[in-house]
Amino acid sequence: MPERIIKYTEAIKEATDQVMEIDPSVFVIGLGVSYKNGADGTTSGLKMKYADRVFDVPVSEAAFTGMAVGSAINGLRPIVHHGRVEFALFASDSIFTQAAKWNYMFGGNNNVPIVFRINVGRQWGNGPQHTQALYSLFGNVLGLKVVIPSTPKMAKGLLVSALRDKNPVVILEPRWLFQLKQDVPVEIYGEPLDKAKIMKEGKDITVVSYGDGLVSALEALSIIGDSVDVELIDVVSINPIDHETIFKSVKKTGRLLCVDTTNEAFNIGSEIISKVAQNQSIHLKNKPTSLACPNVPCPTSTALTEFYYPTKIDIANSILGLFNKPKVDKKLSFEELHLAPTLTII
Repeated sequence: MPERIIKYTEAIKEATDQVMEIDPSVFVIGLGVSYKNGADGTTSGLKMKYADRVFDVPVSEAAFTGMAVGSAINGLRPIVHHGRVEFALFASDSIFTQAAKWNYMFGGNNNVPIVFRINVGRQWGNGPQHTQALYSLFGNVLGLKVVIPSTPKMAKGLLVSALRDKNPVVILEPRWLFQLKQDVPVEIYGEPLDKAKIMKEGKDITVVSYGDGLVSALEALSIIGDSVDVELIDVVSINPIDHETIFKSVKKTGRLLCVDTTNEAFNIGSEIISKVAQNQSIHLKNKPTSLACPNVPCPTSTALTEFYYPTKIDIANSILGLFNKPKVDKKLSFEELHLAPTLTII
């Protein structure tokens, strides 16, 4: 098959379109989803094709999310879009308490097949109030499945699987990755909602990440070259976390580095390191290492954000340092530090 390179946002739109075409119970609801470039392009054109199943709404997150949860309880399959995670918090009761717990409240067979698409994370100049990811908050809610697509191919497959699932699924989409490109199959396909993915096999060290951190880790591998044989794992799902895949890798390499692009406290890397440390069948050659953002809100100034997020150089040097190898002395450009990546994932 010839390559078909499309963007992350185009992959999400294609998944939505393909599922809506075969399943009339699927509908989209959210602020601006009917616009020409709706939801950053992820719903572009869908209103023209599915006029009675794409609903633009006023600023009323709690109301329209609650309405969507009710429709899922009654057999429909809504896709609820929140353009910023901070806005989704207004609907937290419907997500955390109603959708996530409904099936448990009534003894099973009372499913809530709903998908929450929520944009998270960094963006130039968005400052402390619009750059949160809150991964650990969603990962801690029992009754939700929570995934983070790191590539266009994964974004399409996870959304298709989420729309086939009978439970509430939260897809946390790092907007930093929206311009990424990749060869994505044109046919409809699913990706497991509960499995980590080994992006590259190796024998010296296990590096675990997700979202924009995974992309920086991929770039770090090209800097390191063959000097260290890295096994790179995309966590994919944070609720549940596929600990078995990580355990198997760390047993082989004996070393672990976790990369998060959120603050260090209570993050996903801390959870993974905790579980690895408790596993008595794993014998580590070095203490597990974590790279994350400082425990302060993200600044707005580029002069400060330059030092906030772990870069590909930081990741490369953390890996090289564990093997007492010379570190990379390279200063990244303004574009590399502050503009969303546009690279094509192989």
